[in-house]
Amino acid sequence: MRKTVLLALLAATLVVTAGAQTINVLVWDDPLPRAIKDMLPEFEKATGYKVNFELQPTTSVITKTTIGVTKDRADYDVVAVDEGNVPIVAPVMLPFDKWPAGAKYPKIAKDTVTAAMLDAATWDGVTVGFPINGNLYVWMTRKDLVENATNKTNFKAKYGYELRVPQTFKELLEMGTFFNANGIATGFGDFATGAPGVHAEAIFMWESHGTKFIDRVNGKYAVVLDEKKAVEGMEFYKKLMAIAPANAATLGHSERQAAFTTGKGIFSMFIWPNQIANYENPDSSLFAGKIAYSAPPAGPAKRVAVRGCWIMAIAGASKQQQAAAEFVYWWASKEIGYRLADMNIPGARKDVLSDPRYATSKPWYGAMAQAMDYAVARPRFPQVAQVNEIVKKYWLAGVTGSMPTLDAVRAIVAETNVVLVEANK
Repeated sequence: MRKTVLLALLAATLVVTAGAQTINVLVWDDPLPRAIKDMLPEFEKATGYKVNFELQPTTSVITKTTIGVTKDRADYDVVAVDEGNVPIVAPVMLPFDKWPAGAKYPKIAKDTVTAAMLDAATWDGVTVGFPINGNLYVWMTRKDLVENATNKTNFKAKYGYELRVPQTFKELLEMGTFFNANGIATGFGDFATGAPGVHAEAIFMWESHGTKFIDRVNGKYAVVLDEKKAVEGMEFYKKLMAIAPANAATLGHSERQAAFTTGKGIFSMFIWPNQIANYENPDSSLFAGKIAYSAPPAGPAKRVAVRGCWIMAIAGASKQQQAAAEFVYWWASKEIGYRLADMNIPGARKDVLSDPRYATSKPWYGAMAQAMDYAVARPRFPQVAQVNEIVKKYWLAGVTGSMPTLDAVRAIVAETNVVLVEANK
């Protein structure tokens, strides 16, 4: 009798194991995916699905994706895609509108993120995935400086309006100049090292002045830069460089953070959200609690926040699309969004980031939510790394004064057009 019962239990176990679906998930190695990995047992218990969760360095994810996911084969059911690589993988991913409804978790609504953020997951008019993190420009300003009574009085006496968090480029330059000229703080924190980051600064200036850099025209990549507006954007940044730290031409993220949090500090600059915790740590920052966060100031044409988010996509050839969709819906759910936010890991959901519960404890969340309305992309095509280097070379030459800005803009256009010949083959 005992032997019969044991055999029956073994058979039942085998049936359950055989029936359990396993999905393979490929993600980038970062605090966000690591936090999700720690929560996986909850998802597996709730759904009965098993998850093989593979963390890879950022640059390795696209390589493994292009090798492991084709039209006919899917080594991975769910993949994280850096938005710049969306055009590469779009043809082999399941369009979001075809994702199945969830059984345990409802299909994530598109309006949980802003239209400008959803664009990161869209290519040629088709949404191929869903944005999962809120990586975009947030503006940070020394709150202690703009709230200082003496500063407010002296600034208004000179410029005729109230000192505040800068809302326009004009205000940014005038306020930064005021603090810089009076030896109170350096006026602006530029970025001048990594080529992708310098390219982002160029896009920020150009789009804020009303011109795109590269666009798709009749299915082909083309430079659409308005020369006059491009020069204006570079000239304005050149003025900001004049009130930046003395080592402005070599500032990267670590140098900017050091300059902002030591000595007299920096008045105002952009920051990526995942770097904000460094400023708000009272054990390492002199300015914790003294920083105001906002959407970037508006340029002459519009307000812009350069984005660089990741999306989650489902392989079109996956045989586990139901389980794959369920997994993404769980990750993108409001409940998980709050749990991550409480861990200082902001996602892409505007409703979570704008929740009043974070207004005091994590004020940059509200700024992220505002910036998401103004998110813009950097150019997206396989040869963009070459363009990054071109832009960096001539952008820095122009804004540091070693080359006329008009010549710099024309050199960027000429050399980028050469790269686009290859991109359009």
